[in-house]
Order: sequence, then C-alpha cells, then structure tokens
Amino acid sequence: MKNRKKHEEHENHERWLVSYADFITLLFAFFVVMYATSTQNVEKEKKFENAIRAQFSMAGGAGTVAQVGTGGGGNRGDLIEPIDLIQRRDVRNEELEEYVIRLLDKNMSPEERKKAVSGIRFDNIGVRITLNAENFFMAGSADLKRPAFESLNKVARILKVANRNVIIEGHTDDLPVVGKKFASNWELASLRATSVLRYLVQVHKINPAKLAAMSYAEQRPLVPNTTDENRNINRRIEILIINTPEEY
Repeated sequence: MKNRKKHEEHENHERWLVSYADFITLLFAFFVVMYATSTQNVEKEKKFENAIRAQFSMAGGAGTVAQVGTGGGGNRGDLIEPIDLIQRRDVRNEELEEYVIRLLDKNMSPEERKKAVSGIRFDNIGVRITLNAENFFMAGSADLKRPAFESLNKVARILKVANRNVIIEGHTDDLPVVGKKFASNWELASLRATSVLRYLVQVHKINPAKLAAMSYAEQRPLVPNTTDENRNINRRIEILIINTPEEY
C-alpha cells in the first residue's frame, strides 16, 4: 500500500498579530509612564528621577548623569529644574532646603558660596539661609559692602522665584558696639537686617508685604562666644523662607 503524501503545512497568516501585540504593549507602557510623570507628586518624581539616573549610570558609567544640566558652580545634574520645584507649595521643609541648595550650587561657585553663605538648614517654619555678616558688612557698620552685591543678588533671585514670605534676622556676637552710632547690638542687628530688606525691595522689586526684619542682637548664638572664630560665626544675617500652610 502506497504511503499517503503528507499534507503540506499551511502558511500561518496570523503571525503579524505577535508584532501587533508587542506594539500595543509598548504603547500602553508609554502612556502609563506619561500619566505617572504628569502628576505633581514629589516622592514619585524622585523615584522616577532615581530610576532614570540608574539607567544612565548603567548605560554610560558613573559620571554620565553628573554632567547633565550642570551650570554655574553646580556639581551634579538635575533632570528636574530646581527653579520650578522651589515654587511648589506642597513640599516639606527638608525638600525645600534641598531645592535651595541645588539653586545655590547652580548659580554660585564653591568659593563664592563658602565665602558668602555659611549655612543652609530647615526647621519647623521653613528654610534658613545664613549669610556671613563679615562678608556683607564692615565691622560695626550696617551699610552693605559693594563686593557683596553679587552674592546677595543670587540669593535675592531665589527669594523672588520662591514667592514666599521671608523674615530677615540680624544677629551679632556678645561684644559691645564701638562708637556712638549704635546704642547697642540690638540697633546694629536691626539696621543690618533692614539694609538687606531695603536692598531686596529697591533693587529686586520683591513685594515688601512678603518681607519682615527682626533683631536678635547676641541673644541667639549658634556657638558659644568664647573665641574670635565663634564670634565670627555668630555675626550673621539669617534669611528665613517661610514654608507653612497658614501663609496661604
């Protein structure tokens, strides 16, 4: 008996469905990512940014991301511009501190920042930018030094963009004032804070209704007034950027 001829295999005309299904899956994933990144959620943005950073690091090696978007004195890249982040009202104080640091890094060289800004920290009210009084004022004077204008201008731009209420605090060391121009450290600290306030209003047109000046004289030292170095630390201007819901 003759063997029956095997039936020829039919050509599969539905193979295109596999490629089509892959395309639909990728398209769905794309829109999920677009939707996720469109929602203003800081934690989610951080996770997304970290994931992108990790991918760049794996693809291009350790310094690839550090070169993205670096400007001025900045030493790290930012996928999301801090100038946009600092305007948000749904951020915690520690997050606002990070945005301020990133903006200063982008606009100040390390040398300028070390000389002008002695510290940045957050508390339960907002974020404090501490300015070294020695860099901004002559000893026993409340007049701003002209060389300090450039540094103050960069801080002022951050305050203007943030558009928050700001308290400018004057602090001194425990040594009595020399001369008859000021009766005590209270007047000296007050006029130094007021000088900074007037500069922000007159030069940078910051809304005066959002600004206030206060004097603490020597009453709130950061360190004990036991050495010249410590006294230099305590002589300062603190710019407090308010970040509380009651403000709005």
